[in-house]
Amino acid sequence: MQKGKIVTLSGISGIGKSFLKSYILKNNRDFQSLISVTTRGRRQNEIDGVDKFFYSLEEFEQENHSGRLCVVNEVFGNWYAYKKSQIQLCDKGINLITELFYKNVSEFRLEFSNVLSVYILPIDVERTKAELEARHMSQQDLNKRLRDIDDELEFFYNNKELFDIVIVNDYTIKSCLSLQQLIMQSIRR
Repeated sequence: MQKGKIVTLSGISGIGKSFLKSYILKNNRDFQSLISVTTRGRRQNEIDGVDKFFYSLEEFEQENHSGRLCVVNEVFGNWYAYKKSQIQLCDKGINLITELFYKNVSEFRLEFSNVLSVYILPIDVERTKAELEARHMSQQDLNKRLRDIDDELEFFYNNKELFDIVIVNDYTIKSCLSLQQLIMQSIRR
């Protein structure tokens, strides 16, 4: 049996990673969501165990110390990781897809040999900023994420080799179809 792939979606905040991920999951039965564990607060309409596993800091530390988490990182003052039990689904031939903070791509690729990394560029940075502003988050969080956009784009342009696929998201079904096609071509190779 062929080992499943772990597809990582990275890009600036508000770029549409969740939208693209949802499309792939809805239209490809051989994909499951690789759900991160986080200590950040739940956003409006997010569901525990579907969008993310929302843990208190104490729960997170307990799971981490017990060895049940991997790829542990701090992002925007919150802790993130993945459950090893979910990653092991790849051994059964299941493909996983997740959103991944851009600075963690290198570490993820070192830890897992079956990663297919995707970077999503904005067709219009100002539109992406507007998408971000529409989220329900504190003004402090919003300001930090808006400031980080330029740093993240600079990181991408200086580290393109970390990414197997690069697409531009125009926030239409065209981007979803393009991403799906590129992922499936890469998996079949």
